[in-house]
Amino acid sequence: MKVHGVVLSPFVRKVLAVCSLKGLEYELDPVMPGSTSPEYLQISPLGKVPAFEDGDLRISDSSVICEYLEEKYPGVAVLPSSPEDRARSRWLEEYGDSKLVETLSPFFFERKVKKLLGQGEPDEARLQRLAEEEVPQCMAYVESQVPDSGFLFGDIGTADIALAGPFINGGYGGYEFDPAVYPKTATYLDRVKNHPAVVPLLAAEQNVLAKMFG
Repeated sequence: MKVHGVVLSPFVRKVLAVCSLKGLEYELDPVMPGSTSPEYLQISPLGKVPAFEDGDLRISDSSVICEYLEEKYPGVAVLPSSPEDRARSRWLEEYGDSKLVETLSPFFFERKVKKLLGQGEPDEARLQRLAEEEVPQCMAYVESQVPDSGFLFGDIGTADIALAGPFINGGYGGYEFDPAVYPKTATYLDRVKNHPAVVPLLAAEQNVLAKMFG
């Protein structure tokens, strides 16, 4: 199987983590988001990452890919067993992929990626608005959802990777929160980042960051 995308994407990270959890071997093809190459658009018509190939199957969207992997390779589950918990898991995955990415990923983009792309200086006013108007609501919600110990639904799963991902990317741009105010979130994120399936992925990301930004 082949995963197309870059390791610093929270969506690519989610798929790679699921592959690792399931013990699946994959080839990573480094494709930047927004690629307009005709070959890539045949796999991912929206030009987004990740895209995925497994035999004759070609699909894109990280959630769709992870659902496929769960159904095709069920040996190690990344979704809980009950319909109710599966619904909750999918919701928290969506919250991470949408609201948290929209709120936290701009810290990385503005402070690191923007200049690399030649798009000027960071818009600190934008980040200040996010910090004041959006971040507190997100932090309060995540704090209310994460457990005191362990992961969201027993063993680590897709929802855990999706919730943690935007915090990881935000951290690359200097985003921090007070662990005394959000203690459950702080210890929960540490557990996700230190999981054996996640540690090698983050190490690879650090290597990429060092090459890109010194």
